Amino acid sequence: MNSVNMRYRYHLLLTVSADRKFKKLSEDFITVQTDKMPGKKLNLRDRLEDDQLDLSMSDLDEVPVREIAQIKKATSLDLSNNRITTLGKNFASLVHLVKIDLSNNFLTELPENFGELVQLKHLDLYNNKLQHLPLSIGQLRNLRWLDLKNNPLVPALAEVVGPCLDAAQCQKAARTVVPFLQNLQVQIAEERERRQQQRRRQRELDELAAQEKKKELQQQQQQQKKKKKASKSAEKIQAKTENGVKHNSRPSQSIVDEEISQDPSTVPRGKIQSKHSNTKKSGNGYVRLIWTPILLVVSCLLGLSLVSLLSPERYLLFQQSVKNILHPPAAELLWQLTDYISHGILQCSTYVMEFWVWLKEEEKIQEAAAYLISVWHLLCLKVEVVYRTLSDQLPLYIDMVKKKIS
Repeated sequence: MNSVNMRYRYHLLLTVSADRKFKKLSEDFITVQTDKMPGKKLNLRDRLEDDQLDLSMSDLDEVPVREIAQIKKATSLDLSNNRITTLGKNFASLVHLVKIDLSNNFLTELPENFGELVQLKHLDLYNNKLQHLPLSIGQLRNLRWLDLKNNPLVPALAEVVGPCLDAAQCQKAARTVVPFLQNLQVQIAEERERRQQQRRRQRELDELAAQEKKKELQQQQQQQKKKKKASKSAEKIQAKTENGVKHNSRPSQSIVDEEISQDPSTVPRGKIQSKHSNTKKSGNGYVRLIWTPILLVVSCLLGLSLVSLLSPERYLLFQQSVKNILHPPAAELLWQLTDYISHGILQCSTYVMEFWVWLKEEEKIQEAAAYLISVWHLLCLKVEVVYRTLSDQLPLYIDMVKKKIS
């Protein structure tokens, strides 16, 4: 009887323990299924053990960053064996993390600000779909472990990372990847700065070219205006001279002109020739009126330039004496022209001396020809500069003299 009771008690104890195990297994299954429901939130406090937060095999598509950020105690985060494809920019706000396990997921890229996790020491990215790493990982100077096995990395990055077959290789990967990305980030920043400088220089050159074009257009417009003014003033002078000739002519000459207009066959040939000669003389007078002041100005400029070269003291005395007579703009124009001419004479003299020395040294004929051509071009340029300055400033000076005379 006692043996039967003992067997019954033993059988009862086995059934009770089996029921308890079944209940526990069923409760665990129910919690896992409720965790996998889309509308159910994870209770992260239950997954926390010491400083490690275990969210592995939770069938997660996204990382609950806000909930994890509230648990400051958790410095180790396990997100392995989930269905995570992206982390999001807010993942970098988990700056208190020291260890992150993202192995066996579907990550194709990491956020660009991943380097803000400056306290990170252990990073496991085993068996994902990563091809590149963000340059900000170069800021993770505390990183001591990096596992990137079974990722389709680009060849350059795969060569730097290495195989990561054991702990030593993973530690070496962390030591090599961080400075590599750091140097790459510096190089990219320098290249970007260089390109920005090139763009700025190009913009400055474009602006300078546009300004030069505007100046050229303005100069052309000013030259056209000056030409129009000069032509108008010449027409006025011609009209005045013609009017003066008409008023000074004798009445008999007017009578003769009328007779010539009425019957040219009756007028003698000498009178007609005298009339043509008068018109020619008036034309020659206009030409002399225009060229005489120009020749005087050129001769004065040449004389002043020679004086400035031969005796600078007399040239300074002449400047001081002329300051009280001429207007400041006219005086400045005169000194500029004399400086240009004296500079040209000096350069010509130096070129002649160099040519004389060269003749003494008996160099090749081709070099002599090239030298003469360069001297000729330079002289032409100087003459062109002087001509432009005269053509630009002489009409203004003539107008100023006319105003003074009038």
